[in-house]
This record gives sequence, C-alpha cells and structure tokens, in this order.
Amino acid sequence: MSDRLDLFLEYAEETEVHFFEYVRTRSVDGKSKVVMVLEGKDDPKFYTPKFDALIKSEWVLLSVGGKSKALSLRGKIRSHPKYNRDSVYFFVDRDYDNDVAFEDTYVTPAYSIENLYCNPETVRRLVEVECGLTKVDLKSRREILAFLMGEYLKLRSRFHSNRKLVFLNSVFCYVRTQKQDRKISLDKLLKLEVKLKDGELVLLMKKGDAFAEHRAAERDSYKDFVRSNVSWLEVLSDPALRFRGKQEILILRLYVNALKHDGVLAEEAKRAFGVKVKTENPSMADHILSTASQYVRTPACLSGFLSAI
Repeated sequence: MSDRLDLFLEYAEETEVHFFEYVRTRSVDGKSKVVMVLEGKDDPKFYTPKFDALIKSEWVLLSVGGKSKALSLRGKIRSHPKYNRDSVYFFVDRDYDNDVAFEDTYVTPAYSIENLYCNPETVRRLVEVECGLTKVDLKSRREILAFLMGEYLKLRSRFHSNRKLVFLNSVFCYVRTQKQDRKISLDKLLKLEVKLKDGELVLLMKKGDAFAEHRAAERDSYKDFVRSNVSWLEVLSDPALRFRGKQEILILRLYVNALKHDGVLAEEAKRAFGVKVKTENPSMADHILSTASQYVRTPACLSGFLSAI
C-alpha cells in the first residue's frame, strides 16, 4: 500500500509540473496554439515532419518523459474548468496495451515508433539512399538492393525466433499487463545485447536485481500467463510489430554497422557484385533514430488522426 501511495504522489507531483509548463506553452503573446504532447525526447524526430506536412495551424511540442505521464497530464487538462476544451493532443506508444481510446489521443499501431523504423519498407529506403543505390549508372543496383534486403530479413527472422528474445518480451508483457506496476523498470528486469560473431547472430541477456527479486513469487502465475493469456498470445503472433521497440532497434543498428566500409555485408556485396557498397556516413548506426526517422512512411492511422485536427 505504501509503495502505491508513493507512486501516486510521485505522478501527482510530476503532473503538476507538466501542467504548469503546459499553461506556459499553450499561449504565447496572448495567442493560443495547438499543443502536441509527446512521450519521449526522441519522439519529435518522428512526429515533427508529420505535423509540418499535415497541421496547418501553429503548433508547439511538449515531451513529458513517458506514456503514463502524458496520460496523467491529459487527465489534468481535460478535468480543468478553464483548459478542458483546449486544442491539445496526445501521442503515445501502444506498448503491450490495448485499452487507450480517447479521441484526442493517438496510439501507435506498433509497440512503439522504433518498430516502424525497423519496417522492411523503411529499411529499404534507408539503404537505397544511404548506400548510394539510386545512382542510375551503378550496375546491378537493383540486384544489390535485393541482396542487402534479403540479408536484413534473414537477420530479423533469426532475431524474432530466438528463445531469449521471446522470453524477454513475455516477462515484460507479464509485468506490464498483469502486475500493472509502472515503478518496475523493464531495463532493470532484463537487458539484451546483440552482436554478430563470425556472421552468426548472438544474443546475450542479463538479469537485473528486479528480476531476481520477483522471480520466485511470480513463477507459477507467469507460467499460466505464457500458456494461455490472450494479450501475450496476440503479442507473440506478430513480434515485428508487438515486441519491444528498443530491442528491434538493436538489430537495425547491427545491420547498419555491417554496411560500413569494413563491415561484413559491405564485403559480401563486393565479392558478389564487384562493387563497394557501403553507408556514406560511417557513424550512422550511432544515430540510427535520427537517420531512420527520415524514411518512415506516415501510418494511415496517424494521417487520419492529424487530418481530423
């Protein structure tokens, strides 16, 4: 009871801070603006060009640092007698949830924006541009692109079928949907590292203190969950969209690293096609969110949501 009270007070305090900043932001020079409330610090990289393309009114951004914080701020604004009719909209990740349904709130069609970055269509665009495969004088450029995309799909398939990844997501889904305790940090439960060793995908999973603390007490309940829980079976049926986005990005980063001038894929492409194919920016993998955000097609559900504003 004490932990829940502490959590409530923590959120209440943060909500007041965010609400104060919202009031300052909503009106500049006496003119009210459309306010877009986002979850995290990296979300503007994805949303800003979408807003620019479809929102004709003047708008501003607020990033509040989490889904629960965005929804808490929404509750505060919509219950306020003065601001409850404001033009403010909220953009959150789906995560493992299916229960957020407000007219003023957009929910991603995948676990998170990062899952969209890893979509094969997005990766195809990224590779084609960043590796110079749009040049008409480049021989076999279509074949090279098909080869590189085939390698990405094989890598991604091996990743999604790995038992460690499935276990990790099952634990995360159990904690979020059954425990419903936002104070438990997923990264402090289990952490994943990926690497290529002699061309083979290797996954390393580290168990945190929080995992050890809850493991014994939750063992039987967790087993029942993975066998028959509808939420988990739905997530498991579509790992590309429903597994945690932070892990999906690890594979995209690994793949892009393999396309550097001395990378495994760059060397394989040279042997197969006699052409040195590599990313023009050797440090692109370190800034993959910024780079990939340029190539993501706007989901139809987001276009519809923004068009209605």
